[in-house]
Amino acid sequence: MSFSKKILYTALAALLILTAGTPVFAGGSSEGGAIKIGAVSARTGDNAGLGEMQGNGAKLAVAEINAKGGVLGRQIELILEDSQGIPAQAVAALNKLLHRDNVAVVIGDSQSSPCFAMLPVIEKAQVPMLPHGTNVGICEQGNQWIFRTRANDEVKFGSLGSYLIDDVGFKRLAILHDSADYGIGGAASIEKALAGRTNIIVANETFTPGDKDFSSQLLKIRNANPDVLVLIGPMVDMGLAMKQARQMGIEARFAGGAGIESTTTVGAAGGAAENLIFAAGFISANPDPQVSDFVTSFEKNYGKTPDDFAATGYDSIYLAAAAIEKAGSTDHAAIQKALRELTFKGVEGTFDFDANGEGLHSMQFGTIKNGATAFFDPSMK
Repeated sequence: MSFSKKILYTALAALLILTAGTPVFAGGSSEGGAIKIGAVSARTGDNAGLGEMQGNGAKLAVAEINAKGGVLGRQIELILEDSQGIPAQAVAALNKLLHRDNVAVVIGDSQSSPCFAMLPVIEKAQVPMLPHGTNVGICEQGNQWIFRTRANDEVKFGSLGSYLIDDVGFKRLAILHDSADYGIGGAASIEKALAGRTNIIVANETFTPGDKDFSSQLLKIRNANPDVLVLIGPMVDMGLAMKQARQMGIEARFAGGAGIESTTTVGAAGGAAENLIFAAGFISANPDPQVSDFVTSFEKNYGKTPDDFAATGYDSIYLAAAAIEKAGSTDHAAIQKALRELTFKGVEGTFDFDANGEGLHSMQFGTIKNGATAFFDPSMK
């Protein structure tokens, strides 16, 4: 062996000894360099629109924070990875962020199934993740590294039921929901929120997703004479149900969760969706100055009005930055502790993480006026 090779091998051996005890996930970005935050979501495939909005919201937040000096005197570097909306691909994307980039925090995915797939990887790596999927089970796994940044489905419909009765003042509520998990869970959440109150829920009818004729269910609802009807199901189905309800003489106000205000549903309703009330994590028409500033900036930079996914991407970056600032470090355990203790007002609402990692505990409410979404004020119902 030549003398030069001996020197090389000796140097490599020394390096291996020095680094042998260093944990792969000890921190999140090398000290003094950019603070790396990873974002996972569908950026190609059928749900690429979700990832585009999430990514643009996150990029806007990073640009704003960096323009003000960054965090702990360091700039934030956002690394976007594509899950394609596929669980296995989400795990592959996550592993890149953890092993290749050594990120301080991960945000996303925007869909529940990829989030579920990433949970065990996050728990093993012990890196904070801010998922956007809304399935209740995501935060019921006992994973202490999970901090959800969208209100879950139970919060959505539980908040809607209470809001309609306690804030708007309706007295008789009916529910028309599909037989899939979404509809069953939504209806159960409303029943749970209104448990103990007599004569409030006057009808609770079910349909199969894809149905086009709701006359038998609507006849029972009409006979119950509700003053508000909550619809839960696929977008087109809800629109057709509203249209048929009006044709049958049902005069109740319509209500539902995020999605019922979509152009797809409103179009299928053929005018019947006017004045419906909906619950959502983010409403661009909210007059709150913080929301207005975000909407103006997003529209200026991306030429589109931000939606719920853009808002959660934006809030997630600000939450991560606030936690890193509070921790005074990019150490994963320090960020986790800071997130647990943090109270933060974002464009979606006020985040206050509980023991399960649920950050949002209430919703915003909107309505349809002249075919467009508007912020709903119950005093002007």
